[in-house]
Amino acid sequence: MDNLSYSEKSRGRSIIDIPGEDALIAKLAGILPAPRQTALTIGDDAAAIELPGGKFLLVTTDVLMEGVHFRLCWGDIFALGWKALEQNLSDIAAMGGVPTHAVVGLAVPPGWDQENAFELYQGIAECARTAGVDVVGGDTITSVGPLTISVTVLGETKNPITRYGARPGDAIYITGTLGRAASGLIALESNRPIPLDLSAAVEAQMRPIARMSEGKALGESGIVTSMMDLSDGVATDLNRLCRRSRVGALIHEAMLPVDEIVERVMNWVEDSRNPVEIALNGGEDFELLFTAPEDADDELRQICDTPITKVGEITTGDWVVIQHIDGSSTPLHWGFTHPI
Repeated sequence: MDNLSYSEKSRGRSIIDIPGEDALIAKLAGILPAPRQTALTIGDDAAAIELPGGKFLLVTTDVLMEGVHFRLCWGDIFALGWKALEQNLSDIAAMGGVPTHAVVGLAVPPGWDQENAFELYQGIAECARTAGVDVVGGDTITSVGPLTISVTVLGETKNPITRYGARPGDAIYITGTLGRAASGLIALESNRPIPLDLSAAVEAQMRPIARMSEGKALGESGIVTSMMDLSDGVATDLNRLCRRSRVGALIHEAMLPVDEIVERVMNWVEDSRNPVEIALNGGEDFELLFTAPEDADDELRQICDTPITKVGEITTGDWVVIQHIDGSSTPLHWGFTHPI
């Protein structure tokens, strides 16, 4: 367990190379007093507070805003409630933990029908029932702006898996496939009736499934050296993990598990972008990105229910590089971050 906070690890280092929200978070974290009662603070998927008996309380929160994270014109408010909770569960999974409780904040725009609020909470309730999470409160206000949903989830673990432990020589793994959720967003934003054979992409965007059992199993294995969830895409999130661990990485394009539906969606919307670009930069897959010793491959595959793919290795230095199929290599630059 690495007890250094984001601000402590960042102090004295340039943040010029960090874009958008990450740069702002680093600056804000530097303003705060050093943690006194917290084992892990800003800079990971969740904070960790040490409890008596050797356990850690995990705390994570996310905010979703209409027009930024979702569109009400997509019409599935139940799914919106599900996703608002599920993406926080993914953060707990990334720490190797088990979610236990949640609180929900809701800022409702003027004229928003209460029936919509009921449908939203039905989605939250279904997700909570499925995950075994108690929703224990929150706050509801009238908003002068767009619909905004804030969810905070508490969880527990005996061994938080952070972004700080990757070591040169470790292999880099990803659960499941990449790009399905991003291609679902592309399909939704086409504003066209979506063919049935592409509905799985839309489902991945609207009703993601966090890798809860996989995160717990990997966390308890004693093998995994670092882990996080893929909420903003491999390009951004791998850069985040490497920066926290003070290492570099080499990713092999040929090894990336790009979901086969990505190419089909791109053909349908007549978008010429390479499916690999969508897989690297799209985000919201909520798969797990983790590192482990190179010789642990067989054991990892035995303990993880979902297929895992080795996509690269951790290196010395601070460069994140992708080796392309033609053998050339280029820096893997940060992808999506909120441009704050």
